[in-house]
Amino acid sequence: MPQVTIQLYTTQARFRQSDALYRGFVGGRGSGKSFVGAYDLLRRAQPGRLYGAYAPTYPMLRDAALRAFLDLGKRLRFIRQFNKSDMVATLGNGAEVLFRSLDDPERARGPNLSGAWIDEASLVDEAAWNIVIACLRERGEQGWLSATFTPKGRDHWTYRVFGTQRPDTALFHATTRDNPFLPVGFYDALRQQYTETFAAQELGGEFIDVVGGLAQRAWFETVLVAPNHVRRVRAWDLAATEKKLSKDDPDWTVGTLVATDGRAFYIEDVVRERLSPGAVEDLIYATAERDGRQVGIRLEQEPGSAGKILAAALIRGLAGYVVKAEPSTGDKVSRALPFLAQAEAGNVKLVRAPWNGEWLAEMVAFPVGAHDDQVDTAALAFSELTHSVRPPLTPTQVQIRRR
Repeated sequence: MPQVTIQLYTTQARFRQSDALYRGFVGGRGSGKSFVGAYDLLRRAQPGRLYGAYAPTYPMLRDAALRAFLDLGKRLRFIRQFNKSDMVATLGNGAEVLFRSLDDPERARGPNLSGAWIDEASLVDEAAWNIVIACLRERGEQGWLSATFTPKGRDHWTYRVFGTQRPDTALFHATTRDNPFLPVGFYDALRQQYTETFAAQELGGEFIDVVGGLAQRAWFETVLVAPNHVRRVRAWDLAATEKKLSKDDPDWTVGTLVATDGRAFYIEDVVRERLSPGAVEDLIYATAERDGRQVGIRLEQEPGSAGKILAAALIRGLAGYVVKAEPSTGDKVSRALPFLAQAEAGNVKLVRAPWNGEWLAEMVAFPVGAHDDQVDTAALAFSELTHSVRPPLTPTQVQIRRR
């Protein structure tokens, strides 16, 4: 049996055998956390007792925790019935498991439980944790709780509970690599999209303290000019708000020009203003004329009908340019990570200009800084460029090509 398989099974076995009151299984993406939580609950369920299984939201409960539990329970032939309308599973020994989401922690109040499992606990509010553990009192006996999660840093309540060696807790750890049943190349595909710090958290399952943000100034080399024969895209974040008092600190309208020669990406120019909606349109038209028609334009479409109307008006006014407007999907960190991964590898350069200082300050503060408009537009332009160009060469590939 491969060493990683032995390591994963040993970690899972120690988790199940632990008699700690509160047990945490922390791991990287794809390390088998939901499987472990489901199996642990099935193994520990006592005849005629009541248990709770929780997740941060109903979709996460339905698509991960519940799916893992039902699949495993059926394979073990240990589920007698599942009532979908009540979200209650009855096991072969008469034990019952309530499946509930924790998007509203107050809904967890009420039942007296002999045990509970919280899946993706690091995405759950601490208030929900406090409510659930107060339910562990069925038949006047102290119940147990297990939590499975990917860590979110040492400032998070999951670290304070499970990572500080409290006498009533135990913590068990697995990495993404430890799971031998993942598809070939799964780890490598994710690692290429993550910075080193984010990979340590999301793949290594480590409690990482992010000081400032995800990026470092040293990643961005400053150059005098971008090379010739590059493709260019300017991406816009349309924060069409009139400038207010500094204490209100509204977002900026930002347009970031990014160029690539297929090997590296160059942040060539940043336009950053606080303007009214009408002035935003004028700024975009004037910048497009200055850039030239060979530069692609990507607009981040704000949600709602107003965002659609503004994007449609801008596209009409930019007739003759290669322009596209689409709503962004996913959270800001996920959208920025591929760009930041290339920066960490040394493939993102800054063209020297007066705006460099503010750009770097925002970049290294992301995602905890006050503003992220420049990060969003840089990542948006990068995404547009990488749809039609080959990935930048690694240092090894560069050396081979030079030979």
